[in-house]
Amino acid sequence: MRKVAIVVAVVVVVLCGGLGWIAYQAVDLGREIIEAGVSRDEFAVQRVGTPEAEVRAALPEPLSDIKDHELYGDDPDKLGMPAGASCVYYTITPFEAEGPDLWRFCFVDGALAEKSAITIPQ
Repeated sequence: MRKVAIVVAVVVVVLCGGLGWIAYQAVDLGREIIEAGVSRDEFAVQRVGTPEAEVRAALPEPLSDIKDHELYGDDPDKLGMPAGASCVYYTITPFEAEGPDLWRFCFVDGALAEKSAITIPQ
């Protein structure tokens, strides 16, 4: 009987730890999404050709865990991403049920080369 109680206790501890980790990750993702929000006005102010450091200083930290295949699927042009660009993504605030999902800012040679609204494919 004692062995059964120990096994049950270990299983409960592992399950609680796993559920706690999942809850932590969900809260952390929600925090990042909120903190990476850029309004339409903040988006509109940024001009192509502006130095990357200046654009980044004017905006919050971008989203950190965006994968190209999640955004672009099999699109080899990645929705018109400039060749050789490194891009960062921000959420759109306030959130709107209709319309794009993210702002994309792409930099080439240390300057803003392109900014656009991205819709994540379903």
